[in-house]
Amino acid sequence: MERYVAAKAAREVLDHGDQVALAARIASQHPEVGAAERARFHVVLLDEYQDTSHAQLVLLRSLFGGGHPVTAVGDPCQSIYGWRGASAGNLRRFTVDFPEVARVRPFGATAPSGPAPVLLLSTSFRNSEQVLDAAAVISEDLRYEVPDLPRLVSAPDRAERGTVACALLDTVTDEADWVAAQVAGLLALEPGCAPDGQPWPDRRQAGVRPSDIAVLCRKRSQFVPLRRAIEARGIPVEVVGLGGLLAVPEVADVVATLRVLYDAGASDALARLLTGPRWRIGPRDLVALGRRARALARGEGDRPRAPEHDPPGPGSAGHDPAEPDLADALAEAVTDLTAETGSLVEALDDLGDPRAYSPAGYARMHALAAELRRLRAHVGRPLADLAAEAERVLGLDIEVAARPGADPVAARADLDAFTDVADAFTGEGAEPTLGAFLAYLTAAQQEEFGLETGRVGESDSVKLLTVHAAKGLQWPAVFVPGLAVGERSQVFPAKPRTSTRWTDNARLIPFGLRGDAGDLPVLRGLDAASLEQFADACAARDLAEERRLMYVAATRAAFWLGCSGYWWGEGASCRLGPSPFLLQVRSSGVARVLQWAPEPAPDAENPLLATVEEADWPATPAGRHYEAVREAAALVEAAREPASDALAELSAGDQDLVAAWTRDADLLLAERAQRRGEGAIPVPLPARLSVSSLVSLARDPAELARQVRRPMPRPPARQARKGTAFHRWLEQRYGQQRLIDDSDLFEPGTDEPAGGGQPGGGQPGEDLGELRAQFERSEWADRWPQAVEVPFETLVGDRLVRGRIDAVFADSPEGGYDVVDWKTGRPPASEAERHAVSVQLAAYRLAWAALAGVPLARVRAAFYYVAEDQTVRPADLLDEAALTALIDQIPSDPVP
Repeated sequence: MERYVAAKAAREVLDHGDQVALAARIASQHPEVGAAERARFHVVLLDEYQDTSHAQLVLLRSLFGGGHPVTAVGDPCQSIYGWRGASAGNLRRFTVDFPEVARVRPFGATAPSGPAPVLLLSTSFRNSEQVLDAAAVISEDLRYEVPDLPRLVSAPDRAERGTVACALLDTVTDEADWVAAQVAGLLALEPGCAPDGQPWPDRRQAGVRPSDIAVLCRKRSQFVPLRRAIEARGIPVEVVGLGGLLAVPEVADVVATLRVLYDAGASDALARLLTGPRWRIGPRDLVALGRRARALARGEGDRPRAPEHDPPGPGSAGHDPAEPDLADALAEAVTDLTAETGSLVEALDDLGDPRAYSPAGYARMHALAAELRRLRAHVGRPLADLAAEAERVLGLDIEVAARPGADPVAARADLDAFTDVADAFTGEGAEPTLGAFLAYLTAAQQEEFGLETGRVGESDSVKLLTVHAAKGLQWPAVFVPGLAVGERSQVFPAKPRTSTRWTDNARLIPFGLRGDAGDLPVLRGLDAASLEQFADACAARDLAEERRLMYVAATRAAFWLGCSGYWWGEGASCRLGPSPFLLQVRSSGVARVLQWAPEPAPDAENPLLATVEEADWPATPAGRHYEAVREAAALVEAAREPASDALAELSAGDQDLVAAWTRDADLLLAERAQRRGEGAIPVPLPARLSVSSLVSLARDPAELARQVRRPMPRPPARQARKGTAFHRWLEQRYGQQRLIDDSDLFEPGTDEPAGGGQPGGGQPGEDLGELRAQFERSEWADRWPQAVEVPFETLVGDRLVRGRIDAVFADSPEGGYDVVDWKTGRPPASEAERHAVSVQLAAYRLAWAALAGVPLARVRAAFYYVAEDQTVRPADLLDEAALTALIDQIPSDPVP
């Protein structure tokens, strides 16, 4: 923990807990903050209050306690974030923490008059009656904590409706097949019917669609068999949430490619690509590649090697079952993939002697190496663009679209979701590099709760997500699989990966020192009986947390709830069985038991382990449509160039038609080449421009186009910090609070904040004190501005230009106004740069003339370079027509 705190301090970053704690400390120690917030918000509504932590309680109570009108809404049975500090007891104690107050006449003072009143909201307008009955049975043990908590009842249009089904299957794969069969049955219902077989309450005529169904899992490891079983029935599935998304095959291929591009040691990621259904490299070729990697690691890269085996036939790229040494090659290949024996990535880039490989294997690996080299040229692009380029190069966009019977939009939903993740990381990350993004993906894959809830897409597909990610969402039909538990393993309820007892986990604060100690188990002594009692209390608390999660899962269903479990899981010899939650649903009196497998015999073995699964290696493209896509492409290519004699046999009209097809195809191919970055791409100016963009347009239109097309963040610089500090001092001097927007931070092509100077303009010996002293000696020290930090938006031509003027003075001897921009760097050295930066003053001058309603001739403009004590008034400032012409200019060459 100390290292974590030190690392955050060194990087000047905060996590969510730090932010809440700092906010609570500020609010509790500075009453004026609460007074200001109460003046802004006369009535406060706190939603989902059961998910607040103790720090949030302190914050809210400091801001709005003491009689301010506050209402909290929440359900203690849905408090599922205890693992991150949430305390359901906050809702129970709300009436005491925010007591009702009465005004004392005649002075209007207030005084507490007792606990706040409580109103019960017991009608659910989303759930049917039978679903709520099942949920009530699940949450029955939770109601002892809040005795007055009512059971939810359905709205009149959903009373006496709903279906609850349960099943216990033999194996986890049987459960996945059962879920898929039930999904298919729901989709086959008559049009106009909701999942419970009755008409929709809103009388819609459509039947149940895939997007009306969600499968909510406790763990992401459940996704793979469920997704496979549902897709096997031709039903589209979308995985929600980054953690589960990384298990989707096409997304995993993109991530593996990104890892290979970034890390030469990512042999495991390269092995996924090599052995996949696209390249299908066999064990002997992998052995040859591993030997090449070891040779390069020993510095023997230039030494020619004779082939160590007869090259296999080209049809299998290294796989010939008839050869006797296949088992040895397979064992050696597995060893190469699991041991640190050199970099397979480097070996792929330098394959060495072609005779060491099969002809087909060498050709495929050579093609993959060339493909990766082309992709490395795109590593500097924004992450979303890089991910999309990898997707295109891998052919995944075509592959998912080629799935038989699949809606193209739904088929690529997972790829689109991953691109959204990359785009969001680029916008939020402090260091949006490929390495940082890959580290983020690794953390998301390892963390069971995930790093975010994810966004449910709008495609017409079954949604597959965790229960945590489903909080606040609703579907007509919901499945909750994996309700299985055994003596040594359990799925739902899940067992915490680390102990939740502070006596066993050094990462936890002792419960007695926490603000929510009243809601936590108490350790009454260190004797064996006290420790056992404390352990039992913590276990009961863990089970209650899982029970709340199950209650949330059940109440996501509007009309149909399916719960299931199984006896045997994959790759485990220990037996499971129905969890307490599944047994409660079965005994609720409303559930239909669709299937219930008998308990296996005590000496029974896991049937999933009784047989050894077999598969071809190299992988056949079954289920992955590479070969079909290649054949289709070959047919299209052949059709694009018909034989000359065939053309001669066509009529004149048909020949014109073929020529038109050829022209259209050429145009489409040219457009595709532009989108791939293979040619010059014209970049239109945005409809809204900052003043900094105008300066860039005058300085270098091509550079501005590159910034518009591929915006890149700029690291803070020393000169930028000095300029910002000087502007802040001026604001304090003039008594004006600065409002900073993103366009104020940097001018394009400089390391300065707007108004801060030019590159290299910093004076190492000039600190803030010297700049302040110089300003106080300047001609501007005795003049007082009429306005400072003036934001504006003005129309120049057909573009809206926005900016912020540093200061406007109205005491010019010549009359009119002086618009001034403060600079902390040196004046520009070249005439071209002086012309470019003068555009900033021209825009300020035009904007102030419009704001003040005066002719442009009455507004002057100047830069004041503080360190040089120099006021510069450009004599040839552009007027509105010239600025419009600047915006309307088009670069002579499109920008790549």
